[in-house]
Amino acid sequence: MGLGTDHVTVTTAANFIPELWALDVIEAAEKNLVMAELVTRFDDAAAGGGDTLHIPTVDEFDANDKTANTEIIPQANTEGTVTISLNKHKEVSFLIEDIVAVQAKQSLREIYTKKAGYAIAKAIDSDLLGLYAGLSQNSTPEGGIDAAALRAAILVLDAANAPLDNRALVISPTQKNVMLGVDEFVSMTYLGNQPDNVPTRTGLLGEIYGVPVFVSSNVISSGTSPSVVEHNLLFQKGAFALAIQLGPRVQANYIPQYLGTLVTVDVIYGVAELRDPFAVDLQTGA
Repeated sequence: MGLGTDHVTVTTAANFIPELWALDVIEAAEKNLVMAELVTRFDDAAAGGGDTLHIPTVDEFDANDKTANTEIIPQANTEGTVTISLNKHKEVSFLIEDIVAVQAKQSLREIYTKKAGYAIAKAIDSDLLGLYAGLSQNSTPEGGIDAAALRAAILVLDAANAPLDNRALVISPTQKNVMLGVDEFVSMTYLGNQPDNVPTRTGLLGEIYGVPVFVSSNVISSGTSPSVVEHNLLFQKGAFALAIQLGPRVQANYIPQYLGTLVTVDVIYGVAELRDPFAVDLQTGA
């Protein structure tokens, strides 16, 4: 009995391929995102369409004395606006030929989605870290970030009334190496009896002065050798904004001419500085 010609092929089943890849790409991207998880997000607002978001900002109110038989004093603050341009469209594409898919001993989907997810995450984090260029507050601690430099940077946030929660310090691998050599950051003399969490044992800096420390190889460098500068960031969540309008989206098509599947991952987003006083650029040598 003939089976006919209405068979399920990689072409007819192509619509299922993006769903499988998408789950893997999103998972890989989320694992590699550092900055994106630490800033204010406006994804829902961006999903409504358009190429620009206008985010209103409101000045702080002052508390006035209220005495008997006196009128209240209404306050009319001037609202400002921060604009987020949704002008960043990044993509990662690759084509897997049938012979490779058949003969490969490892899961190509797993390997390639990790790479695609990392590329998307790196693009987003790098753009957020690049917002250092617009900051008014910066310091240049000689020899790297030490206890005094970090306290001084924290003081800048405190003086700006930045909330104590949702703060973060994002540093380069070079600065991690420097900070692991600072007694105040690693010695049990300062950390107390925490044998399971001592940085000299775990290699992780954890929290310092109540600020979680994150290490990212995407920290931006400027200048040329031998005067390369790394721009590590201490900030509160309200300092920066991210709006992802689309993605990460995965599309796949079987290309008969190449006997292979073309996979494209893309994302549309925008970033912006929200509150300048809530961030400090810690400039150190690479």
